[in-house]
Amino acid sequence: MSLQEHLSPHVDSLRAKAKAACPGRTAELIRSCTRSLLGLPGESLDYASLDPAERLVVDIAEQFVLDVHSVTDEQFAALREHYETPEILAMLFEMALNDGFNKMEKVSLDTGH
Repeated sequence: MSLQEHLSPHVDSLRAKAKAACPGRTAELIRSCTRSLLGLPGESLDYASLDPAERLVVDIAEQFVLDVHSVTDEQFAALREHYETPEILAMLFEMALNDGFNKMEKVSLDTGH
């Protein structure tokens, strides 16, 4: 059994738990935003349909994908106005997972592996 086959059930479980802990439709918004930024297929976001809290999540997800170090303290303060700490942590974990796995998918597609 390869390392990937061995870890897959554990990773899938973590991903499902992170998604379930995200409030509302934020997990889907994070996934859609991340895939769009990387040029991967998926549903496009209708920014007009987002409420202010969801727009903030999408803005932070975009910053996270482009440069995780550029997410600002002000953005986190704004998140705290809409979400509780466990929800914020779940969304950040979801961003990290989506960023990593979608970038691996992008590299795989670009290199044909």
